[in-house]
Amino acid sequence: MKSYSEEEIFTAEEVCLLRDAELVVEALRDGLRCHEVARIVARVLRLPPEHMQDGKYGFVEHSWLWTKPISECKILTPRLGFPNILDVYCVGSLPLVRLVDGQHPSLPHVGWAYRPGDKRDDIQFDVVEREVTRLVRGVVNE
Repeated sequence: MKSYSEEEIFTAEEVCLLRDAELVVEALRDGLRCHEVARIVARVLRLPPEHMQDGKYGFVEHSWLWTKPISECKILTPRLGFPNILDVYCVGSLPLVRLVDGQHPSLPHVGWAYRPGDKRDDIQFDVVEREVTRLVRGVVNE
């Protein structure tokens, strides 16, 4: 059965992006922070840097991906007009990887939970590079 979200809210491309992200996250090593996981997934899936977002989920420092660059959207207010969210390391919930509707501000997860912020300056880029290299090599060797 397809849900209303799959039929009406998310595009086929976004659903494919979700499925690909699930495979990447499944192949990652344990113990990574969401800030690195989002960057690893973006690199492996070859998403442009504009898809990356640092900020907060509620009161928690968090990083996620937009399904399309935020610059292409018509942001009307700090709560309206965002693209959909590909959260590859959901805070305090399962499943771990999710597509989140960013178009409807009446939903609490958009209205108050995901809040874009400044780019982080504590990213462990060596960890990102190591995981991206490991995953890409794994795909090439299969």
